[in-house]
Amino acid sequence: MNADAKKTALRMIPYGIYVLTADDGKGGVAAATVNWVTQSAFAPPLVVVGVKTDSGAYKIVRDSKSFVLNMLGKDQKGLAFTFFKPAELKDGRISGQAIRKAGNGAPILADAPAALECTVKHIVEEGTTMSSSPK
Repeated sequence: MNADAKKTALRMIPYGIYVLTADDGKGGVAAATVNWVTQSAFAPPLVVVGVKTDSGAYKIVRDSKSFVLNMLGKDQKGLAFTFFKPAELKDGRISGQAIRKAGNGAPILADAPAALECTVKHIVEEGTTMSSSPK
């Protein structure tokens, strides 16, 4: 397969838009827009999330073994853009967005229509994916 055909085919894979949030329990938080998410099993429920291994979010998730996957609606593209840069926790908000704490300690975006609390089960270091189990 030539490179252009491969790129075209890969771009045809549908993607959603999500914000992954995590807290290291020591004052460090992360929030990153991710778009590579898929359910990999029903029982137990498992999701696979692609996270850049050179990101702050990856480091916190790897060390804390937990995160929240915040689902965004079609009309929330602006919210997704908020988390294209490193997150900042200030005045109880993350990058200016209202949050509440999940049971695993990670932030849940108040404006997200749905969120999954996840526990990391496996990390594939060769690439940028990790398999996780939503509670």
